[in-house]
Amino acid sequence: MPSQLPDPRQYPALLASNRLIHHAVAALDAKTDADAESWREGLRLALGDVLKRDDMLTLSVALAMAPSTLAYRELWQALRAAAEQAEGRHVLLFAMPLVLVAAADGEVCLPAEISDVAGLNALLRQYAVFSPGAEVWLGGALLHPDTVSDISAGQIYRATHEAASMMDALPANLAGRAVSVHKDGVFLRYLLGVAVQEEGRPSALKLGGTVGTWGLPLMKFLGEQLKTAGLNLFPIARPPQMLMQAMVEGGKARHEVALQAFASSQIRRLRDKSLVPVAVLAAHSGGELRFTLSAASGEGADEGFVWTLSPLDSVPAIEAMVRELMAECQVEDVRIVTGLMAETEQGERLFLHAGNTGPAFAH
Repeated sequence: MPSQLPDPRQYPALLASNRLIHHAVAALDAKTDADAESWREGLRLALGDVLKRDDMLTLSVALAMAPSTLAYRELWQALRAAAEQAEGRHVLLFAMPLVLVAAADGEVCLPAEISDVAGLNALLRQYAVFSPGAEVWLGGALLHPDTVSDISAGQIYRATHEAASMMDALPANLAGRAVSVHKDGVFLRYLLGVAVQEEGRPSALKLGGTVGTWGLPLMKFLGEQLKTAGLNLFPIARPPQMLMQAMVEGGKARHEVALQAFASSQIRRLRDKSLVPVAVLAAHSGGELRFTLSAASGEGADEGFVWTLSPLDSVPAIEAMVRELMAECQVEDVRIVTGLMAETEQGERLFLHAGNTGPAFAH
């Protein structure tokens, strides 16, 4: 089904004088594939020069001034290639996102790190997430997303191109951050890893894709490592990714799991009262998608879910995911609001729901 939602993100006017943006837009506007690849190669080289000079200001301006989602993606993909790819023997920085679904009797604090790091690495070798004989190591510190995002593209470039050994490549002073749970919540943490990639050899580890046979054993291992009195914990590991992509995938995974938890709770609450749930998904100014589940009368609309869009999020993909989730939950009345809605109403965050959107919104 074609996407019905508008994209609520706002982008600046084209800054043609910016060399990086000019290359990205020229690649998108190229008449032939050969011309597009030529512009992309120029963009990768220009970004490599920026990273070599550690000119993070120039990079930040280009990303902030990207005139569209497509232009931002061009910049991001070229940046990843410049920062994370190297010839010959080189180091890889990667991360494994962990989504922690927690419910507590009261206030509970999870550990800031996994104590059995050797056991963690042995498990991943056993299930061939790490290639046989490869130099790969995954740390046990549970890194907060802010800690990971503070690792600059310049640091990743230097680790990839200049590190003499695995441990030299790791950014210094990366401490895990404990997860504080009040009743319940969905939290994101990362495990940071490093590997040596030998020239002409298969990849040192399996990156991306889907969770394999290692998923359940790792979930049990993490559950034991993070076991805390008074807490029910469901740890969900996502496949390892190169560090920059792991940041993107981790945020997406946390939103998806949090949305699923919200929907499950709301649907159960409504059906326990013999009410039929109605789903409403809308795009709001300020770059947010907002989702509610309520009865036709509006009951249950006091809670809503907010997905704050990142520059790399796909609005059609999120809409499709919501539709699929509602089909699995047997929610038949799904209303997609096709116009861009206001951010607030009477000073309060605006949520549309079954009580203030009629069946005409259903798509």
